[in-house]
Formats: sequence, C-alpha cells, structure tokens
Amino acid sequence: MTLRVLHLIGGGDTGGAMSHLLPLLSALERSGCDVYLACLGEGGLARQAAQRGLTVSVLPMGGPRDPRVIGPLRRLLSMGPAGMGGGEAAAGRSPAARWDVVHTHGMRANLPTRLASRSLRDRPCMFTTVHSDLRLDYASVALARAYDGLDRATVGWVDGIICVSDALKALLIERGYPAKRLITVHSGLEAVGDQVGGKSRSGRPRIGTVARLVAVKDIDLLLEVAGRLRRTHPQVESVVVGDGPERGRLEALAFEMGLTEAVHFTGRLDDAGPTLASLDVYLVTSVFEGGVSMSVLEAMAAGLPVVTTDAGGVAEVVVDGETGYVVSRDQERGALAAALAERAAALLSDPGLRARMGAAGARRVRARFTVDQTAALVRRAYERCLAARGWFS
Repeated sequence: MTLRVLHLIGGGDTGGAMSHLLPLLSALERSGCDVYLACLGEGGLARQAAQRGLTVSVLPMGGPRDPRVIGPLRRLLSMGPAGMGGGEAAAGRSPAARWDVVHTHGMRANLPTRLASRSLRDRPCMFTTVHSDLRLDYASVALARAYDGLDRATVGWVDGIICVSDALKALLIERGYPAKRLITVHSGLEAVGDQVGGKSRSGRPRIGTVARLVAVKDIDLLLEVAGRLRRTHPQVESVVVGDGPERGRLEALAFEMGLTEAVHFTGRLDDAGPTLASLDVYLVTSVFEGGVSMSVLEAMAAGLPVVTTDAGGVAEVVVDGETGYVVSRDQERGALAAALAERAAALLSDPGLRARMGAAGARRVRARFTVDQTAALVRRAYERCLAARGWFS
C-alpha cells in the first residue's frame, strides 16, 4: 500500500532534527511511501531537501509564533498532496484526495499543525517525533515552561509520539504523556560503510566532538576534560565542531584556561567526515541527549571509540567497555571531569584498545542503527494507526 505522508518542520531547523529527518524521508520513499515535506518559514532545510529530490514546499512564517500560518496550513492539510502546488508536478505524481499521515517535528510545527487539523473532516493519522527534552531547548525558563504546557495540553490530539530514545520515552512517561502512544525509534545512518576502526593516525593525539554550542551540550565540561588530559598527554589536541550562541563565551573560557593552542573551534562544517577521520577518541559531555546523536553514530561508523556521559540516548548506542566508555553524571563535577579524562587517556595510551573498541562500534552501527531500519519502524507505526481506522485506500 502506498502511503501519502506529509512531514512538517521549521525551515530554519538545520541541527540534529534535520540530520535525522532528511535521510528518513528518503528512506521512506524507498519503502514505497509518497513523501512530502512542508517547511514552516524560510531556512536552509528546504534547500537541503530539494537537493535530495524531495517534494518540498515552504509556508511563509514571520517567526516561531506567527499565527498567520494557520490558514495556509489548514488549506494544505485539507487539500492533500494537491496542495503542494508545483512540487506535485515536479515529482510526477497524480494528486490524491487526502493525506494518510501528517507527521510534525519541533514546536514550531507541532502547535500550528495540531490547531489547523482540528477542523478537518477526514483527519489523517497524526504523528510527532520528540527529538529532545523540551525543557532544555530554550534559554528562557519562562518560554520553556510555556511550550511544555502547550505541548502537554495538545498532545492528546496526536495518534503516535515517536521518541528517538528509550530515555526520552521514559522521561515523557514520567511527565504524564500517554504511554500507549509513545514509540521508541532510534535514529539511523543513511550510509554505513565497512570501516572497522583502528586505522593509522599520525601526528598529535586528538579528541573531539560535533555539537551545537548550547548549554545542554556542556562544552564547559569538555574544556575541563581537555585541561586534565594535558597533564598526562601534553601534546593532545581537542577539536569542537559546531556553532551556536555559546561559542563566544566558550572561546573566551578556553583562553582563560590557557587552552587556546590546545582547543580548536572549527565552527559549523558541511562535512565533518575529514575531521572525524583525524580524531583518536570521540567525546560527549552533554547534560542530556534526547536521542542517539547522529554525530555519535557517524563517529562510531568511522571506527572511533566514544567516551560519553550517560546522557540519555547516547548511552543506548555506546556499550560501556565494548565500544567506548559511559560515565555517570551522578557525581560531583570535578569527579565527573576526572573520570571522563581518565577513560580518554586510557584510549589515547593504547592503540590496540582504540582499534578494538572502534571496530566493535562500527559493527554495532551497521547491525542496529541504519536509516532503513528506522524507516521500517516508522512505517509500521503508520500502518498500525491506519489499520485501526480502516484506511486502506
């Protein structure tokens, strides 16, 4: 059965949600779905989707809380694929009467789509993917609380809530979300090669991470770990790939700590692959990761052992003592930094251990974390919802 599926997301969301979503949409198309993407507001996501050949439309939205988007959204939802305009012709598809599934990502898309869908006569199956802890997504505590309240007030209008980790699912259950509607589907890599780790690396030892530079990633802790590692490995370099509102403060902090020559902030890179290939150890210092970080999967696929805090979804892919090390955050901060530095130092000092753990991580990603596996689970969730309604068009 061909499913007509519409995904909606904020057009400016080019972080982890984008790296999860676009490969998933391509995989859903390969599985036989007719997939469409609507971006609420301008941004780089629509361009990236178009480059993949996905059918994409941009709905004008002046800001994250612009109510004027409700009208165009309601028309798109009521018209079905025909409402995608020029994208329909470009895709060579015949317009169909309705959507089978509408699937949102992020609060910019969640709230207006839920409101716009309430008046639909033949309401499609409604899904949302929760990518992170909403309470940690905003610098403003008041805004985070407001969005959290609005999300919980309207989530009852959704048929399925896809969580990108068991940790996130457990968190939502604890907060009173309907457990029967929660489904764990881990992210997956689009292309997983045969890299088995242990490749020769020359020059100075290097640790690194790829992250948006926001408070929840706790790059301050990474800097403390980098400083401690310099005591045992004076030549070690630390690389931070990514950008965000915390970058200026973090660069100033690295200067204050005397780490300017030892820690390199690259900014956002379109292709982090060469940088990953130059590392010996991948480090995650996050307070919480809603899902299995795509950058962690990419690092493991590249044969890198991972040292991480038990930050939600990351601890579901990294096997402690097998593909890297998982360190509990439930300890005093100095002890946490010391424990992370100790694990990283052990790997830097032992090329054979790095090779074994890197190879084990690459095998684990190939076996359990591919985007086609992710797409199969998402499609199965769609089909269960449609079967319950008797929709088999």
